[in-house]
Amino acid sequence: MEGFTFELTSIFFDAFDNSFIEIKYNDDDTKRLTDLNEGFSYIDNASGEADSISLSLNNQSSQFLKNFYPDDNDYIKAWINARNWKADNKNSRLFCGKFLIDAITLSGFPQKAEIKGISVPIKTNFNVTQKNKTWKKTNTKSILSDLAKNGGLKLIYDADNHSINEISQNGQTDLSFAFSLCSEYGLSLKLYNNKLIAYDQTRYEKKKYVFTINKSDLCGDYSFSSQITQIYDSVKIKYTKGKDTLTYSFTIPKSKGNRTMFITSKADSLKEAEVKAKAKLRENLRKSKKLTLTLTGDTRYLAAQNFKLDGFGKIDGIYFIDQATH
Repeated sequence: MEGFTFELTSIFFDAFDNSFIEIKYNDDDTKRLTDLNEGFSYIDNASGEADSISLSLNNQSSQFLKNFYPDDNDYIKAWINARNWKADNKNSRLFCGKFLIDAITLSGFPQKAEIKGISVPIKTNFNVTQKNKTWKKTNTKSILSDLAKNGGLKLIYDADNHSINEISQNGQTDLSFAFSLCSEYGLSLKLYNNKLIAYDQTRYEKKKYVFTINKSDLCGDYSFSSQITQIYDSVKIKYTKGKDTLTYSFTIPKSKGNRTMFITSKADSLKEAEVKAKAKLRENLRKSKKLTLTLTGDTRYLAAQNFKLDGFGKIDGIYFIDQATH
C-alpha cells in the first residue's frame, strides 16, 4: 500500500537574538505591537485542527485596557523573521497567517496581556452552530465549497472529487462536519489565512522531501514511538448499498494480511467502499509511528511537508510533518 507515513511534531524555538516576530493588529502598523511582544508561539497543523497563536505582550501603558482591548471581530497577522540565520547566514520570513482573537487574559503587576488566536472564522457560525442538513447527488468538493462559503472562507481543493449519493450533517458544526467528511474519504483539511484547504495527504507524501534533518541539528530532546501491536496490514469493509449488504477487502502488497481491520459503513459503489476502507487503513498506519524533535528554529519547518531524517539508524527515512510548533 503506497503512501503510509509517520507523524512528526517539529518544535521551533528562538535561540538567538537575530530572529523576531512581526505583528499586525487589524492590519494596523506592525511596529506598535511588535515592540510590545515578549513571547510568541505558533502551532501549524497539517490537518485535524485549526492553527493557533499565543502572544505575551507588555501592557505597562495599559494599551490593552484601552485602544487595543479586542472586539469580537478583531484579528492578528503574524510573521516570523530570521536574519543571517544559522550556518547559511540567509534571511527568511514565514507568514503564519491570519488569526481571529479567541481569548485575552490581563494581569498585573507588572501589567501583561496574553492573547490567543485561532485560524477559524469567529464572526460566522462556522465553528459554533450545530446544524442538521442532508446533501443528495453531490460530491466532496461541492459540500466543502458550501461549508467554506458559509464560513466566509475560500476553498482550495487539491484531491480527487468523490461522488456522494447522500450524506447528512447531524448536530455538527460546519467545521466538525468538514473534518469528519474529509477523514471518511481520506482527505486532509487545513485552515490557513481565510482559506479552507482540502488535499490528498497520500499524494503529498509522495512528493520529494524538502530538506534533511541530521542528528546534529537537534538542540534538545527527541522521541520516537512505534505501536507494532496496533498496526493492521489489511482491511475489510462491510457496506450497505440500498438493501444489499456487500463486502470489500484489501491487503497491503507483500504483507501476510493476518491483521485485519473490520469496519462498517455506507457506500453506493465498490469504488466508494474502497476509498473509505483504504482511508481508515492509512489513518491507522500513520498513527502507528510518531517522531518528535526539538530543533533550532527554521522557517522551512512547515506542516504538510516531507523531510528526510538522517543519523538515527533504523528510524531514518522520509517523514511527513503533521505539526510544527514555532
